[in-house]
This record gives sequence, C-alpha cells and structure tokens, in this order.
Amino acid sequence: MQDSLLSKDDIAHLQSYCEENSGYFYAMLQYLEEFVEDGVKRKAFTRQRAEHDLEIALWVAYACGNINDYEHYYKSMTWLQRVEDLAQGCGTFYYRYSVALTYCGKLEQAKQYAEKGVLEEPQYPWGWLHLANLRSHFGEQIGALQANARGLALLPDDYEFTRQREELQKGYTLEQLEHHYIGQESDEALQAGTIDEEESRSKLEAIAGIVCDEDQLQKIKDLLQVEDWRQDVPYCLFTFWQGNQSYAGIFCMNAAAVSKIDLNWLQKQLETLPEQIKKEKKRLGRQEGIEGKALVLKEVLFERDYSVHFRFTYPKKAILPQICS
Repeated sequence: MQDSLLSKDDIAHLQSYCEENSGYFYAMLQYLEEFVEDGVKRKAFTRQRAEHDLEIALWVAYACGNINDYEHYYKSMTWLQRVEDLAQGCGTFYYRYSVALTYCGKLEQAKQYAEKGVLEEPQYPWGWLHLANLRSHFGEQIGALQANARGLALLPDDYEFTRQREELQKGYTLEQLEHHYIGQESDEALQAGTIDEEESRSKLEAIAGIVCDEDQLQKIKDLLQVEDWRQDVPYCLFTFWQGNQSYAGIFCMNAAAVSKIDLNWLQKQLETLPEQIKKEKKRLGRQEGIEGKALVLKEVLFERDYSVHFRFTYPKKAILPQICS
C-alpha cells in the first residue's frame, strides 16, 4: 500500500477539527489545500503525487461530504476517482465515493460502487446503509432490507439503521431516505424543523441534485429552446433563445437540480429578460463610470436560490465578477 504524504501529526491535526456530531469542515479542507500548496511550492512533492494519495483524498471527501453541497460533492468525486486504484479493501473509499456520486446525480454508478464496497469490506457498516437506499431506489426492496439487516447486525439498535428500516418498509423515495443528518439529536432537529432556516434550505438544495426528472428537464429545455446543452461539468452550460435573440446560459447546478426548477418562474424570467438586462447595464455603467450601452452580455446565470445574474464584458474586460465556478 502506498504511504501517505500526511504525517501522524497532520492526521492528528485533521482529527482535531472533528466533534461528536459536527466539526470544522471548511477549516479541515483549508488545511488540506494549504498542505498540498505548500508541499508543491517547496518541491517536497508534485501536485500529481498529492492527488494520488488515498489518505488525502479520503480526508478531502470527508470534509466535502460534511459541508454537504453540490460543489463539494463534485470536489469529493473528483479527488476520489483519482485514487480508485489504491482503494482495494477500503470500504470507506467506496462509501464516500458512492455518496459523492449520488449527490452529483450519477445514481447507477453510485450503486455500482456501493455494491463493490460491501464486497471489499463487508464489516464497514455505512456501506450497507447507503447501499440500502440505492437498492430501494432501483426497485430492489428485498435487497434493500437485506443490506439494512447486514448493517444492523454490525451495529445493533443503531439509530440510523433502525430509522432506515422503518422508512424502507414504508416505501420512502431516495430523496426522503437521504433527508437526514448523522446523529440522532441533529436528525430529530432536522425532522422537527427546528434547525436554522439557511441550514435546512442548504440540505434541500443538496437533495435536489440527486434524482433527475427527465420529463421535467425536457420541458425546461423546450421552454428555453436550448441548443448546445452540456450538463454536469460541473454546471449546465447551454445556448438559449428569447424571441429572436440567443444568449449563453448557465444553470449553476447539475441537471437533476435543474429539473426541479419551477416552470412558471422560468417563464417569467424569460419574459422580463430584455428589461432586466437593460436595467443591469445602466446600473453597472453608473457604477463603473462607463457607457452602459457599450457593455456586452456574456452569460446569463440562473442560481439555485431563484436569482438571475448577468456577466458582461467591456469590451474585453470582465465587469461582473464570476458568480459560480
């Protein structure tokens, strides 16, 4: 097995960011990023070597999974896919990779890795937990309950497995099965609606990126008269039409989340788009001390919070900072 670039002291420092049911996950991720940047700068190792380090990738995925938004799940997926060849026998790798794939809307691939994970390390309980959800989604109800039972055998009376068993028996959807936090106290607060409103919204936004409603997605594409559609890279890039005018568009989300957008809201945005662009040109012109009419619209950005932003150039200089990347 490959030795990690992380020392015992580095790992102890990372562990210090963890608490029982929470942690300082942005700080953890920053530590890892600075560790890599510093090592590359000192020429202690190459970036390629750091990105092919199972221990680093697992810590990155742990931090990203606990931050729990689409961008960080995508980051987790990217890091983990580089170290698959090092992951033999590591249930943690397969679990975290499957979860990242799930929240990036890649469900068939997520199930494949979940199935492989419980074969690689059957004693790792959380692999069975996530596999049960995915089996249920793909209609394998008996297999889902069997996976749940394997997890309960490893962790008798565990809150997450007993709760999951009840929900599987009730036929919950994958989104419903995933609408939980680790730890009974935190999860009960989520279910009771007593957590912070922003935190609740963030959780629902992450879940929106799991299952794509293909019919609804096609209706959205038809409404926009979409051309040159590229999805999940990590966002959805496309050209769309409003009247006789074409625009470059970005949905700052994956295709699964796009499929949850309200069509009536989107229709209203299209109807008012020329006026919105005109007003924004005037505002930016005054702000920058330039002729607003000279601004050239580069992209229209549709956000998950149902806001719309515009990116302009003047003429080769970016005026509006990048909203999503």
